[in-house]
Amino acid sequence: MKKPVVLVVMDGVGETPNELGNMVMQATTPTLDELKANDPFRIIKAHGTAVGLPSDDDMGNSEVGHNALGCGQIYSQGAKLVNESIESGKIYASEAWKDLVSGVRNNGSTLHFIGLLSDGNVHSNISHLLAMLKQAKSEGISRVRCHILLDGRDVPATSALEYVAQLEAALKDLNDATFDGRIASGGGRMQITMDRYQANWGMVERGWNTHVHGEGRQFASAAEAIEAFRAELSVIDQDLPAFVIAENGSPVGRVCDGDSVILYNFRGDRAIEISMAFDNEDFDCFDRGARPDVVYAGMLQYDGDLKLPKRFLVNPPEIRDTLSELLVNAGLKQYAISETQKYGHVTYFWNGNKS
Repeated sequence: MKKPVVLVVMDGVGETPNELGNMVMQATTPTLDELKANDPFRIIKAHGTAVGLPSDDDMGNSEVGHNALGCGQIYSQGAKLVNESIESGKIYASEAWKDLVSGVRNNGSTLHFIGLLSDGNVHSNISHLLAMLKQAKSEGISRVRCHILLDGRDVPATSALEYVAQLEAALKDLNDATFDGRIASGGGRMQITMDRYQANWGMVERGWNTHVHGEGRQFASAAEAIEAFRAELSVIDQDLPAFVIAENGSPVGRVCDGDSVILYNFRGDRAIEISMAFDNEDFDCFDRGARPDVVYAGMLQYDGDLKLPKRFLVNPPEIRDTLSELLVNAGLKQYAISETQKYGHVTYFWNGNKS
């Protein structure tokens, strides 16, 4: 029969007997009730090992959910992919890591880490940053700067100080006469750096100026910045403004010629635009000012079609035979639609991280 098939992704609708906070159970849902009663129906898992995450304690998210729905297969994704690479040491044997480290050693320069500072396992995991800091010191890197993006979205809304304390403690343990590691800048993930789908280039520009040029309101420490902004603005972590750590009026961690930069987020959608700013010669989405000559790498290659970024530490999952590919090869037409902020979910993610 020549009839359309409609596949609806009901983002946020789940099945659980728990009543607390369960808006689906409390709502009037005649259509869902009828479908469950009269049509083929089964529950599928959208979290944990069912979608390639490290354990069933890991909640699902837009990327892994749409990847899995779009391909109908299980691939190691995100945190699990990076965990495996760190545990095996494969990440440190990559050409990208060797380029980053040798560049800093040869130039006597700084290794910078930019990324979301939490253990939410959706865009990043602080454990990956801590592992790379230890490895950097063991390979003779003497100066490291961390540019932290505050979460409050995939983790509790005001938990930033816990992660800052964890990072500061790790840096204190590493710091000695041969190693100087510090937090250099930061801000909330919905204020700087982590825009997606080119919806707000101003966010990325603010992040670039904060991390790269050291421009912004200055504080003595990240904790001081967070506490000051909370007192002034009463906002959650993801909405905290940008800040710069300074000594005697000078930023402690500008990005300079000869430095190396790692974006340690593993999820692609909110990593693409800042990668474009570092990688693309013909970039015109905002004025980068004096663009430093650096070696830049992402945790993964965030877009396989755009080859972005050029250097990356962990090979992304090679997702093959997605639903879109199968439909195209069968000569069937398809039409994907969503709200503007999520169009990449039913195209880029759905198609196995291909634009």
